[in-house]
Amino acid sequence: MYSKIQEKKRQGYSRDATAASLQLAWRTVEKYWDMTAEAYETLRMRQYSSGLDSRKSVIVDWLERFNDLSSAQIQDWLQENYGETYHERTVRNYVAKIRRAYNLPKASPTRDYGPVPELPPGQQLQADFGQYNAIRPDKSRIRLYFAIFILSHSRYKYLVWQTRAFTTLDFIRSLESCFEALGGIPQELVIDQDRLMTVSENDGDIIHTFEFERCKNRHGFAVWLCRKADPESKGCVESGVKFVKYNFARNRVFCDLGQWSQSSQDWLERTGNGKVHAETKKIPAEVFAVERSYLKPVISLTSLEPCNPMVTTPIRKNNTIRYKGSRYSVPTGTYNLCQTASVLEIAGNLEITDAAGHLLARHQLAAAPGEQILNTNHARDNSQKIRQLGDEVLTLLGRTPQSESYLSRIQKARGRYIRDQLQVLVKSAQEFTPEIIRQAVLACVACESDNAHDFRDFANHLFRQITFEELDTERTPVPLPPARVTVPHVRDMAVVQPAPSTYLKLVRKGGGRHG
Repeated sequence: MYSKIQEKKRQGYSRDATAASLQLAWRTVEKYWDMTAEAYETLRMRQYSSGLDSRKSVIVDWLERFNDLSSAQIQDWLQENYGETYHERTVRNYVAKIRRAYNLPKASPTRDYGPVPELPPGQQLQADFGQYNAIRPDKSRIRLYFAIFILSHSRYKYLVWQTRAFTTLDFIRSLESCFEALGGIPQELVIDQDRLMTVSENDGDIIHTFEFERCKNRHGFAVWLCRKADPESKGCVESGVKFVKYNFARNRVFCDLGQWSQSSQDWLERTGNGKVHAETKKIPAEVFAVERSYLKPVISLTSLEPCNPMVTTPIRKNNTIRYKGSRYSVPTGTYNLCQTASVLEIAGNLEITDAAGHLLARHQLAAAPGEQILNTNHARDNSQKIRQLGDEVLTLLGRTPQSESYLSRIQKARGRYIRDQLQVLVKSAQEFTPEIIRQAVLACVACESDNAHDFRDFANHLFRQITFEELDTERTPVPLPPARVTVPHVRDMAVVQPAPSTYLKLVRKGGGRHG
């Protein structure tokens, strides 16, 4: 702006003409009209100075020492150490300028990845969910939900679409239709920790939902459960979700579900399974033709009844819902995420799901109105490192060769859940004497146990046995006194017999009432 004003001045423009030509206020033109370049530079530097310049060296030192320091922390530290209060945006902009000037980028957590070995044919099927807002002919939007299944060896894909969020029965129907389309069943299924299929990890002894457990046992496949917030564990199907969204669904017009599903089937044959895969450089359909023979045969599929209609109920501030006069708990924090939930009665249980169809809680139905049904979930303690926790457990178990062998067996069999297993051992070992712990470890080694729950059960059993033996030892028989038969002295007793006239009077009175 200063240069343009000076250029117009050199061209002979007046102040008013310059203001009209540059569309500036006349006061602005007046301010810079007679200003020299040196005076303008001094003014510019003064305008761009900050009150934080007095703490510049301190801030630079903090950023050099702690490369992950945030501007919010710097703002708090300035107030804590110097009693100076600055606006949040001022500190954020100043810290960003310092990072650029001194080349101090903010550190972000990194994760090292390694190549995933190719699995043999028929070994693994990965499953995941996705959703997409499709365009209707009238330019409105509709949210569609889909489940995608991918065979890890051939990258052969199968899709199921619907217009509502998936429930457990919806997923089972989709899985069984996938088995039927593939013509076989793989050895294992890789899924997320989704509440539709999984209730709890249970320290490695995974608890599935009732319907999914029945499906798993019926078809005889194993389940590999991914960790929470870890999509890299099933990157193949995660890429498949993006492939469906951006290669098939984007800019496609939705008329009805039947038309959309048929179009997706045609797209799979043409592109999804018919083109060369970017990673394997092979056509999934051709590789699947060979892999099909490695799949287990499909059993007769069980026809599942359609879902019963759900009832919508509000979630209260204390994270409970009301249903038929009783109160049922949902996980803490649910109220802040959604204010309504859907409930469904299934085989004497009450399933509570959110708007997306994710299972929030499952309770047994209350026996009578007015009851409060709670489910207490304990958060996992992740404060200790596994190595330190293992060393603590080994100390509690006595650091014997037997305890080391027992821990090694648990580590080998339940490596993914070693933290949970060690926490069970710590809690159990703190409740018993060293002798009980030693015998419990020996019992676990003798039966080749690889589960911390066995140690807890052995220790409880030994504790009860020792307690009963101590009670039997302390109980001493008390001799009974010799039996004595004594006959108390009874005085002569006289029987008082009323005169006959007394009974005659009673009879007359009775006859008078009825006569």
